[in-house]
Amino acid sequence: MTLGNFSPATPNALRLMAELEFVNELCQVVASKTELQPILDWIVQKTTGMFRADEGSIRLLSPDSEEPTLKTRVRAEQPGLSSGSWPRVIATNIMGYLMSHDEPLAAPDLLNDPRFVGLRGFETHIRAVLAVPLKIGNRFTGVLAVTHREPGRVWKQDEVQLLMIVGANSASVIEQARLRVEAEDKKRLQEERKLADKELVLAQDIQMSLLPRVPLRSGPWQVCGRVVPARQVGGDAFDYYPLPDGRSAVSIADVSGKGVPAALLMSNLQASLRGFRHGRGSISEVMDLANQNVTQMANGKFVTVFLAEFDHTAGVLRYARAAHEYPLLRRKDGTIEELKVGGFPLGIALGASDAAGYAEAQVQLEPGDSLLLYSDGITDAEDMAGKLFGIDRLRDLWQKHGALAPGAVIDVVLAEVQRFRGPALQSDDMTLVVLGAHPES
Repeated sequence: MTLGNFSPATPNALRLMAELEFVNELCQVVASKTELQPILDWIVQKTTGMFRADEGSIRLLSPDSEEPTLKTRVRAEQPGLSSGSWPRVIATNIMGYLMSHDEPLAAPDLLNDPRFVGLRGFETHIRAVLAVPLKIGNRFTGVLAVTHREPGRVWKQDEVQLLMIVGANSASVIEQARLRVEAEDKKRLQEERKLADKELVLAQDIQMSLLPRVPLRSGPWQVCGRVVPARQVGGDAFDYYPLPDGRSAVSIADVSGKGVPAALLMSNLQASLRGFRHGRGSISEVMDLANQNVTQMANGKFVTVFLAEFDHTAGVLRYARAAHEYPLLRRKDGTIEELKVGGFPLGIALGASDAAGYAEAQVQLEPGDSLLLYSDGITDAEDMAGKLFGIDRLRDLWQKHGALAPGAVIDVVLAEVQRFRGPALQSDDMTLVVLGAHPES
């Protein structure tokens, strides 16, 4: 049914028939459609046909925004018309009028309407406009409009009333469809989050499996480590394993950032260090090779590393440091020394002049000495006031408890960091590695 023959004398029964036809078909559409967009398309197509308009439009507001977020237009098959063709200034003026006046807009010529003096002279095919607000209760949710490219159509009162009724019925249907879509999206996101959580748990299991599971005994010495990721997967790692001739390799590393990307880069680094550290060649050469490998896949990230080789027979620790926190060497008498020799982080392409970027150094360890390796997640741990745990607290703890067995002193440090942090969330991965006297020595 169309309104081409409507006149002031048209019986109310004719308009009522059009209303009932629209509502009946709308119910059928809603029953057969579960998505929002097909319902919007049908409303616009039906309305455009009923009013013999050139173009129809629905513009919706997001529930938490005053900016239109969804729109649809039809009747684009006519020459010169295209879907989505409302200029922004036209849309802004029409929606602003409806929101502020809360009444229909019937304009035979929008550009010569005294209510829109700012549009005079503007070039647009939106000339004759009939628009009504879409409302849920007292909340403005959007606009339903029909338009003509040529000016001069006089919108009859029956037409205005009919579009208002169409808009009133459409608004509630659109809101129900929007809420249904929102609920489905929420359910889908929850399911995706559950799946992602399962995958992260699996990733954490895989990452933890790459770390040493038990302490390493090296003569009268023992190496023990632990990592506590801030997320299910993290960018910290440690490693230790035996080398030929009674030596042992020990390392700790920290990738900038957290989460899966950091964990993937760390896994690659761990494999590289193990592959390059085969017992031959210097530690600095291993660091150079690892840097070349990391630089190719770092994608803007960098890695701090401390890599050492411990000869327990001679008591010699040879090491190279790539910008990692200074390891703390505790002597038997309680004095603390920092191992400061080092170079750039891995992931930075070095030039020819930086060939010595990973200089190798060595230090003598005597019975009763112990070495602490840590990541900045320990010293940068914050309490609720934003205060840092800091290096001084760590040094004091290490000086006081460094003579304990490696596993025991790790327990002490982590417990003290947790006590200091209180209810504040852990913001970074925390890793500790201790080389000290074996408990049974």
